[in-house]
Parts: sequence; structure tokens; C-alpha cells
Amino acid sequence: MSNVLEADVIIIGGGASGITAAVAAAEKDASVILLEKGSTTGGAANMGMGIFAVESKYQKAQLVDFTKEDAFNLLMNYTHWRVDARLVRKYIEQSSDTIDWIETMGVEFLGAYKYFEKSTQTWHVVKTQGSNAPAERAASNMFRALTERAEELGVEIMYNTKATQILKDDDGFVTGVELVGEDGVTKTAECNAVIVATGGFGDNPKMIREMLGYEWGSDLHSFRIPGVQGEGLNMLWEVGAGKTEPTMELTFTTPGVTDVFKTISETMRQPNLMVNLDGHRFINEEIMNNTVYTGNAISLQREKAAFTIIDDSILETYRKTGLDYVTVHHNVKTVEKWDKELESYLKGEGIEAGGLSELHNKDQKHQRHVFAVDSLDELCEVTGIHLENLQQTIEDYNKGCAESDDMFFKKHKYMKPLKGGKYYVARHYPAGYGSLGGVKTNDNMEVLDAKGIKIPGLYASGTDACNIYGDSYCFFLPGNTMSFAVNSGRIAGYSAVDFMDSDEFN
Repeated sequence: MSNVLEADVIIIGGGASGITAAVAAAEKDASVILLEKGSTTGGAANMGMGIFAVESKYQKAQLVDFTKEDAFNLLMNYTHWRVDARLVRKYIEQSSDTIDWIETMGVEFLGAYKYFEKSTQTWHVVKTQGSNAPAERAASNMFRALTERAEELGVEIMYNTKATQILKDDDGFVTGVELVGEDGVTKTAECNAVIVATGGFGDNPKMIREMLGYEWGSDLHSFRIPGVQGEGLNMLWEVGAGKTEPTMELTFTTPGVTDVFKTISETMRQPNLMVNLDGHRFINEEIMNNTVYTGNAISLQREKAAFTIIDDSILETYRKTGLDYVTVHHNVKTVEKWDKELESYLKGEGIEAGGLSELHNKDQKHQRHVFAVDSLDELCEVTGIHLENLQQTIEDYNKGCAESDDMFFKKHKYMKPLKGGKYYVARHYPAGYGSLGGVKTNDNMEVLDAKGIKIPGLYASGTDACNIYGDSYCFFLPGNTMSFAVNSGRIAGYSAVDFMDSDEFN
């Protein structure tokens, strides 16, 4: 077999963005080779549920009063206009058509959902066959359909194949990719355009430390999507791509508990008392269901740690009334399984789990971050919280429960006093789904150099190019990360073909 391959477009990475780019380019009659170093397409997005869109037929049917103009203004104001307005506008404009486009491949959507009370109703959850209920991993159906469509169109998907270098000629035009297949042999793939869609560096603690300042496993417990090592960004930078300041798609977690012991996790994410190691409150706990805001606040605390505390009286309230906050993806409404889960957790036993729980590191599962104690003294002994400060905080908090929260103005309905007896405490740390951004692009997903000049034939999409959120992921528009991956991949695929048809190329 020849060590030289040829295609119009070569795509590096077969995750949400890469497989979408492959279909988009192939639909425009380009020959496409997709290089995927793993054994499946869709990547981490297979564990998700759906994508953001605005003014879709589902929203119109559900009488959702939220327009493309509303979405554009919300995101641009959220980021203080420190992002590419043209790219944001193009992405939002295309989002509803992308829903229709994906449906032509046999994918069905359940409708448009909110993620939490104050979010917008933009999250289009993929339907799982035989069910009309939102389900974890539902998006895998979408990426299976995209993969089948890519194969139908003649895309050559090379699994277990790793790109090692992007090649350019003396005029600065991209000419190909160097790669290593599963046989270990180095080959050259010649092409007219390269699209990099490798998903960032969420599985690379060294890059996380150097670029984001977190020590993974200590003060950051983000999901580590296997294989997302940042090679795509490094290859882009090596051929002159301009750098942007990457961020983490920050949320918060209770390591080894979130997505594993779901009733414990959801109960300890209710809007109850949260303190730092100094025993002080630092947020209005109403924001708990916006995990981005909560993660940001926790990241500012000493040792980047925070604790939620409840007692038997609060637990008893939940037994009677159910939880205050219920998420679509976990759908835990009651504390019915609390006793069973807590007993299993404290004994170090496993429990049936699914979804993102598989991404928990083995060490995380053996750490202790939830405690059941008989006194505040014991609570502070096992957590390291400052006892006298915590006692004063609880006294002030209980007074606020009887009157009003003069500290952070939390709504009275969420003010549940701590009465003593048994206490339950969960320790939280910043988390996240991975890195965001790192390489400069324009609104056609063309890669730009440090001066903002495009590199002919080079494109980036998905997480590697996701610079549209500023310093914090915009959770008010749920489904955004996966949707940006899909939509930017679609833009990149079309743009690569347009480039080959242009005077610039010819």
C-alpha cells in the first residue's frame, strides 16, 4: 500500500465537530479523509443529550418567546463584546437550520428544554428510540447518524490514526498532513484544505497547569475525556496559528459523587448553606443550579474548596416536599434513595451509575468528599473548616431564615435553618467539561496567524476554536458547547470547499 494518501479535505479529529465537518464537505462533492485516533466518532459528545438552537420549529410549536436577536444580545452582553460578533451571529443564525439538516439524516428531537430555571429554552434534546423522555447519552444517536451519512457520501474514516504534523508549501498554503496509522507506519496525506477538530486539552494535566493555572486532581476535578491531549492546538501553533487565551468550561463537582451517587449529588446541590474553609458564606446559594457561576465562585476560595451543609431537619423537609431544584439530565426529584446511597458511599461500595460517571478517575472514586457527622466539632474536624467562624455563620444564617438574608439576599423560600442533630456535608471543587479555545479563527472558521491574516486552506472548529464565551461558558444558552462544535464544523466544511472553488486557490 502506498504511503501517500490524497483527498480534497483532511479532517483531524472525528468528534462532534469533525464528523459534522466531514458530512458538510462531502455534501459539497469534496473527497474527504477523516483521521480519528480513537475507535469511534462523536467523542465526548456521545455522552451528551442535545444542542442549542434558536427559532427552531420546536420552539415555535412550544410558543418559546426567544429570538435570534435575543440570543445574540444575551451572548454578546454576557461576554462584554470581547468575542467575535460575526462568528456569534453566523452560529446563531445557522442553528435552527442545523436542526432541520440533522433531521434529514433520520434524527428526531424531543423538543426544546431549559437546563435550569433561569436559562433559556434552547436545548434541543435528541430523542432515544422507544422513549419520549430525555436520556443521558441521547446525542450518540445524532453522531451515529452523521457517521452513517459520512460513509454514505464516501468519506474515508481512518480509525486509530493519529495526525502528527500539518504540512505547508513555501507560499504558506496547506498541502497535507503527516500521520501514523494503527500499523505504526508514518504516511503523508496530501490535500487542499485541513480542518482541525481535536477537542482541546482536557486530558492533559500539564497543559491545564501551564495554560489555566489549575492542578488537576487537587484544585480541579474536571472530566478527562480520554485522548484529548491538545495535539491539534500544538500542530496549529507550529504552523503559525495565532493563539487565544484558552479557558476551562468551568462548573463544579463533588469528586467521585457527581454523576455516580446521583441522589447524594443532587441533594447537596440544592440552595442550602455553602461555606468556604474559613467557615464563611461567599455566594447567594440560589445560583447553585447555574453550575458555571457556582464553579467561578468556588475557584476564588482558599484551596478552591467549598462545602454545602444540611441536617436531618432539611433532609426531612425534602422527604416531604421533594427537592427544590431538579435537573433534566438526572431527573432526581426526591431523596427516596438517599439512605441507600449514603450507606453505600460511606462503606466505600460502588453503585449503579451511568453517563459521565465513567469519566471519573479511579482515585476520585476512592476519595472521601461527603461526610455524615454528629456535631459541628466533628464536621470541622473532618473537613478543616474553621469551627468558630462556622458557628457564627450558622447563627447568622438561621437568623436570616427567620427574617431575611441580609448577606446575599437569597429568597426566603430557600432559607432552611440548620437545627442540629446529624449534619451532612459535601466538599466541592471546580470542575468542567474540558478546555475552550486556543486558536484564532474568523467567522468562516479559517485559522488566522498572530497578525490576524488567514492561513490559506487551514480551518479549526469545535473546542479548539471555541472562543465565543469570553471568560465563562454561557449556561444561560444550554446546549451551546455541543452546538458550537456541530455548527462550527458545518461552517468549516462548507468554507473549505468554497476555498477550493475560489480564485485564491485556483
